[in-house]
Amino acid sequence: MKKILFVGILFFFFASTVFAQVNIGVTAGLNFSDNLHKHADGVASSNNTKTGFRAGIVADYSINDRFSIIPELLFSQLGSKGQNSYLRLNYLQLPVNIAYKFNVGSNSKLFAFAGPYIGYGLSAKLRTEGGDYLDVKFGSKKDDYNPFDFGVNVGTGFQYKKVFIKCQFNPGLYNLSNEDNLSFKNINLAVSVGYYFK
Repeated sequence: MKKILFVGILFFFFASTVFAQVNIGVTAGLNFSDNLHKHADGVASSNNTKTGFRAGIVADYSINDRFSIIPELLFSQLGSKGQNSYLRLNYLQLPVNIAYKFNVGSNSKLFAFAGPYIGYGLSAKLRTEGGDYLDVKFGSKKDDYNPFDFGVNVGTGFQYKKVFIKCQFNPGLYNLSNEDNLSFKNINLAVSVGYYFK
């Protein structure tokens, strides 16, 4: 998975210099994330939504007037929150979406998009009910979180000239737990804005 993420990052920068019909920009926004737990007995549970930050670079590769391929390279904070505790998971994410755009006015477009994302955990921190802060590790041990994550993106947005805003849902499909009797997945709703330089 780490090799796939590395190849994806290389492709992002290589394609940015090769393709003529490409717009490069920056993007930032907020994540509203949670974690879905499912135990061996089939009982599923979740915590409260935690707000996090997301930011990075974005490219828009125009296939034609309607369709684009839009990869992003993001720093993204996910996690969940309890009554007096929270879990923060920091990721490097590479989403790649296919977008369909249609004009709604002069220099204005609505667009819908969908596609996969892959992520790699950079760091994590847990605040306990007692107020203590614990470093949580990404790794292969039983008490660690699996550093690899992947899922899907589904969303919609609006673009005016070089500025865009979008909202998307990102359900994770990969189990982050290394325990045999526990399924632990990211769930996220994101709102972001961006600007294309070209």
